[in-house]
Amino acid sequence: MNPRLRSKLIITATLLGAVAFVAGPSHAQSSEFNARLMACRAIGDVTARVACYDRLADGLRPAPPSAVTAPVVPAPPAPPVPTSQPQRPVAPPVMAAPAPTSRFGADDLPLQKRDPEAAQLPNQIVAKAVAVTADRQGYVTVTLDNGQTWRQTEGPEMRILPGAEVKIRSAMMGSYLLSLTSGNRSVRAKRVN
Repeated sequence: MNPRLRSKLIITATLLGAVAFVAGPSHAQSSEFNARLMACRAIGDVTARVACYDRLADGLRPAPPSAVTAPVVPAPPAPPVPTSQPQRPVAPPVMAAPAPTSRFGADDLPLQKRDPEAAQLPNQIVAKAVAVTADRQGYVTVTLDNGQTWRQTEGPEMRILPGAEVKIRSAMMGSYLLSLTSGNRSVRAKRVN
């Protein structure tokens, strides 16, 4: 999970818990509220999960000072209704997952271009350079055969020719290193599309 999204999720959940605590036992102990909270927690998509928490937080309004809140006692669960046939669990719909290499480095992209359903990304990719340009500082911008474009952000001048095989791997603190597969020198790079 993207570290920025993870920290936003933690902050949202903490704020939601604080609001529930401040709102009093009428909301925090409500079985309906707890069920809705657990339903939000079960959502796999990070953006949808945070939106669900936000909707729950919007519904928490402090009671007026004159209102007396009575403790909410949850109703006992209804007994199961016997059926003539055993129920089978319903499997979730299966959707084709994008290739993991198409998402590599996408955390540098703006939020609307990212795919929040990242399962597990590879630690590196290897692709051929299709187009290479250099700016005034000598930093290269490389377009790969998989459609990704990477720009060098620091390091010495790098000489990459179109058709060369390039390796991009994850580094510390969310950064990436670009190098030629035929060499051992690497420079920091950032994905730009």
